[in-house]
Amino acid sequence: MPEDTIPGARVRATTKHGELSVDEIAEMQPGGARLMDELAHRYWVLYYAAKGGNWDLARYMERESEKLLAILGTARPKYAADLDVFVKENLGPLDAAIRARDWPAFEAAYRRGIEASDVYHAKYNKSFLRFRLPDHPPEWFDLGPR
Repeated sequence: MPEDTIPGARVRATTKHGELSVDEIAEMQPGGARLMDELAHRYWVLYYAAKGGNWDLARYMERESEKLLAILGTARPKYAADLDVFVKENLGPLDAAIRARDWPAFEAAYRRGIEASDVYHAKYNKSFLRFRLPDHPPEWFDLGPR
């Protein structure tokens, strides 16, 4: 270990609730399961926002999805390269369709993203994880056009 490196167990942060080590804080960070659950919700909203003509909400959800995948790549570096490819090849075309307000292009890109996620899950021995778009929109957003 280099001299200027301090083990995370020795670096302490003090809060009003007590002290935590950097290692303890790192262990509390969301893992893949928590981040992917949030991503699934955002991907669901993304679809119905675009379908309803609320392109601003769709764009927001697409950008937030990219941020979640960046966090996942940091938290789980072994997935980082594949996540970068997924963002470029799947979320990139979604973003372009959203900016163009092109529903047919959006829907095709969206479906390709689902297929690609199945491929990546299988690659990492998690083929039991298969996103399926619910047949109804989420009820907590106004998905109409702006």
